[in-house]
Amino acid sequence: MQNIIEDLDARGLLDNFSNKQEVVEMLKTPKVVYCGFDPSNRSMQLGNFVMISLLRRMQKYGHKVIAILGGATGMIGDPSGKHSERSFQTEEKIIENANCLNKQLSKFIDTKNGNGLILNNYDWWSKTNVIQYLRNYGKYFQVNQMLAKDVVKSRLDVGISYAEFSYALLQSGDFDKLYKDYNCQIQIGGGDQWGNLTSALDYVKRVNKDCKCECFSIKLITDKNGKKFGKSENGALFLDAQMTSPYTLYQYFMNVSDDEVKKYMYIFSEKDLKEIDEFVKKHNEHPELRLGQMTLAYDMVSLIHSKQDADCAVNITKCLFSDSYDKLSNKEIEYLVNSFTETYEIQQNEITLVDALILTKLASSKREAREFIQNHSISINGNKTDSLDYVLTTKDALNKKYVFLKRGKKKYSLLIFR
Repeated sequence: MQNIIEDLDARGLLDNFSNKQEVVEMLKTPKVVYCGFDPSNRSMQLGNFVMISLLRRMQKYGHKVIAILGGATGMIGDPSGKHSERSFQTEEKIIENANCLNKQLSKFIDTKNGNGLILNNYDWWSKTNVIQYLRNYGKYFQVNQMLAKDVVKSRLDVGISYAEFSYALLQSGDFDKLYKDYNCQIQIGGGDQWGNLTSALDYVKRVNKDCKCECFSIKLITDKNGKKFGKSENGALFLDAQMTSPYTLYQYFMNVSDDEVKKYMYIFSEKDLKEIDEFVKKHNEHPELRLGQMTLAYDMVSLIHSKQDADCAVNITKCLFSDSYDKLSNKEIEYLVNSFTETYEIQQNEITLVDALILTKLASSKREAREFIQNHSISINGNKTDSLDYVLTTKDALNKKYVFLKRGKKKYSLLIFR
């Protein structure tokens, strides 16, 4: 079997190594590998799926993986990639978020037969008192070395609290705990975590004589515009279907460029690279058919949610294209509703179409609204109208609540009867 490092390298994922030669040699036999996840929200974002996919790939190659929920570190805040101090969340909120992330990770990581574990570092840090912390961890960190870390240097001008300054100590304690209790020898993380990864490695090697531990990082993934992967124009894309609908996720991947099709398939697909290359070649022969985008979008929604949700996303797309809203199921209507970042609610049982266009910002004035209607530019749930006297009621609404208004080919708004 190909070494996983060769595979990851070919997929363009690898960034930094503490010792590449040693890591390659270690991973020739089954090892325990861990990665941490920050519970700053009740759902992970699409960008987190890069590391989740890596853990899945590790398991495929025969390694045991540990996902660490930062129930403790999340209460401190990781300064990596931040230009200012994080606002503290309550202990109850962090615990709630960690529980939600546990459920999400359980869907993607195989925890059967001891092949994978999901742990929460709150379970051990909450039992550590301040004297133990200073003696067992603080003693081994030199302030001048910590100040030299990029993550700290970048914050010195604006200031960094002792809490965030100490974050690396907690991550170091995590690695030490996992090494001693689970024989975990490799830590992985995103490129922006490199300072924390190396600090943890230095500590583990200092307090455990002759231990063979290493770390490596994965490149930060960006889109064609250089923006962090997993961010849409409307903000972060979440793995929770209630926060980002499967249809919205499907549309995100439908809109990637031809070059990004191969890039994202390399990162996320569990197919071998030869199979991906053959598919991309087929896509490039007729890129106007968008076969690559459709396949990528379908596969990603199937992987993150389910094939049923992917089928729903495909049907919603077809119905929107053909203005056949009557063919949408109740579930598909709700997914479509959740894809709107801005909705407009009315308490009354009716509203004129002219007023509705102004309310939903499809028109800036009554004169403009009338012009759009007369020019056959307005459709109501897929049905065009040129009636200036049209009054919208709950009879027009799908599921007795929703009216999808469209101006032209691409301007949509959602009106909700309450």
